[in-house]
Amino acid sequence: MREKFMKIISLLLLVFAIAANMSVAQTASGPGIESLAAAERAFAAETVKIGFRDGFIKYFADDGIGFAPQPQRTREELQKSPAPTGPRKVIFNWAPMFGDISQAGDLGYTTGPVLYTDVGENPRPPRHGLYFSVWQKQADGSWKVVVDMGVSVPQAVAPVDTGFTPAIKAESVRKMMAGKVSGPDYLEVDAALTSAIEKNGMAAAYDAFLDPEFRVHRSGQMPITTKDGLHAFFAKEAKAYSYKTIGGKIASSKDLAFTYGIFQYVGSSDIAGYFVHVWRKDDRGRWRLVADIVNEVPKK
Repeated sequence: MREKFMKIISLLLLVFAIAANMSVAQTASGPGIESLAAAERAFAAETVKIGFRDGFIKYFADDGIGFAPQPQRTREELQKSPAPTGPRKVIFNWAPMFGDISQAGDLGYTTGPVLYTDVGENPRPPRHGLYFSVWQKQADGSWKVVVDMGVSVPQAVAPVDTGFTPAIKAESVRKMMAGKVSGPDYLEVDAALTSAIEKNGMAAAYDAFLDPEFRVHRSGQMPITTKDGLHAFFAKEAKAYSYKTIGGKIASSKDLAFTYGIFQYVGSSDIAGYFVHVWRKDDRGRWRLVADIVNEVPKK
């Protein structure tokens, strides 16, 4: 009897251990992230159907920020321009391939491939890009884009009918850490990163701030998702950045936030371009850099 009882206890302990592991390392799956991915797909499909102007007006929030190349309220700017009347010359389509959502389910991001196809006379070969959009859930339950920045890439990062993979996150840890912050406020963390860059250099500073699932997007480059790849990029570029935050938003659960602003090269007072950063809390409540997207201002 004692031996049978011990076997039952051992089996129960094994079940509890498996359940604990599943809760600590699971994806951001569920209706929240799936509804976000569905909103991105609907945005792309609608834009293919009705065109850039009307598609972006429909899916951007009133305060949603795009870059042209300076930050601007995209919906407001597009509404100032008349709807195009002639046939479209370019159709661009895209799809979400990766993303994450806050614990509260009210802020999230997606990223994925963009395909530009000429449909006018003398069409050029297809061109490829990589979009990055942060979405916020509205009072009526719909998702709207609150910031968007894309980059060009030398080749397709994935087909535009690619599947969607949610980020891996420690759900139990995210619940425990929601509302707890160690270190600077999310609107001050870009300055903390800049200070670390000035003190320790790009590679060491980024290493100290990166989330394990980080992404770095730069025009003309394929997405960088490994530290070795990022170190090689920084060594080749040989320039240090300085970030100045303009604005951002944080989830109500305070575990996911984004910032955007100006970036400059250290030692120069000129505006080099603009950035979008997404920050996620780690298991100690510290803000870690999930996404780093930078676009330079075109040289005059």
